[in-house]
Amino acid sequence: LSVLRALDNQFSGEIVMVTADDSLDSAIECMRLGASDYLTKPYEIVKLRALVRRSEQRVQTERELTDLRQQLDRQTAFGALIGVSRPMRELFAKLPKAAAAPLDILIRGETGTGKELVARELHRLSPRCDGPFIALNTAAVNESLAESQLFGHVKGAFTGAASAQSGVFQQADGGTLFLDEIGDMPLALQAKVLRVLQEREVQPVGASRSIKIDVRVISATHQDLTDAIAQSAFRDDLYYRLRGLELAVPPLRQRPEDIALLADYFLARLAEHSHSTPQRLSPAALRRVLEYHWPGNVRELQQVITAAGAMTDAVDIEVSDLALTEATPGSVEEHFPELDGLPLSAAKAQLVEWFERRSISRALAANEGNVSAAARQLGLHRQSLQQKMAQLGIERQTG
Repeated sequence: LSVLRALDNQFSGEIVMVTADDSLDSAIECMRLGASDYLTKPYEIVKLRALVRRSEQRVQTERELTDLRQQLDRQTAFGALIGVSRPMRELFAKLPKAAAAPLDILIRGETGTGKELVARELHRLSPRCDGPFIALNTAAVNESLAESQLFGHVKGAFTGAASAQSGVFQQADGGTLFLDEIGDMPLALQAKVLRVLQEREVQPVGASRSIKIDVRVISATHQDLTDAIAQSAFRDDLYYRLRGLELAVPPLRQRPEDIALLADYFLARLAEHSHSTPQRLSPAALRRVLEYHWPGNVRELQQVITAAGAMTDAVDIEVSDLALTEATPGSVEEHFPELDGLPLSAAKAQLVEWFERRSISRALAANEGNVSAAARQLGLHRQSLQQKMAQLGIERQTG
């Protein structure tokens, strides 16, 4: 015990305590002082070997987790936002400038693409980073209590208002307010939010005076707000007020290079949470996730990968572990029947190339061979798409 006390947690390796004292108090004290395991004398050599093997496995697991964390940190450009694809790199390049600008921001993107993560990174990178970040899903707001949630209320303002309550605009004072699904906000409420954005002050329900606020508003939507404006479902003046700057988050199908990286990240997080050996996708499972269209985007990928890892004890996750719909006709199985015999890195390289070739060919076909239109659909610059087409030997075709 004196040796353990002298070490005082300064030794980073595994410590196995071998002692003749078999009392429970002694064992507890050893563990408290940093021992990872405990063996009493006399002992069998078989037990000692088993104990050492357990220690080696713990060290190896921790090393793998550390390596994964470092690898993911290098590949992650901004906090929780992960991606090496061209669309994500372009988004990452815009974030610092957008965060520093004294403008409200509108984020567009399909459901599950990570719009709130983008909003949080904008806040983290902004001069307001020390202030609060308050998020509100406007689609989930009770319409009868919407004004109170947004602007607050005074005591006695309505039945049940036993005390004064600040709204999200006040709660976010000095920081950032994130209004998700802004396109679902009722028209009557839109007019009141517009006034707050114009005047930079709120009037709580039942109050006779307004309160000045200092808030940056970041809003997000999966809808095309210009269509909503054309249908008189969204105010054009509010739209232009919200989109001081506009950012688009690409859907997962436009960033195939990121799918395997994200899957590895979610499995590493699961391993860290459960203190277990990191799992991986088998070549067959990898090609299945690459061919899947991911209508729920990154959120769906996270749920599928995490559930698969949590429900199997095997290191390799197989296709049968993935809760996905049936593959569409012309699946990757038909093109790469030999992938199961390849090393993972080689299989991944072939699959990514196949996915890129298929995505580009489909985009060109959908746009009748128009390279500029296909590039916009894929989230690429025209020159980048031309270079990729030359690299893959894809010719422009017209219908």
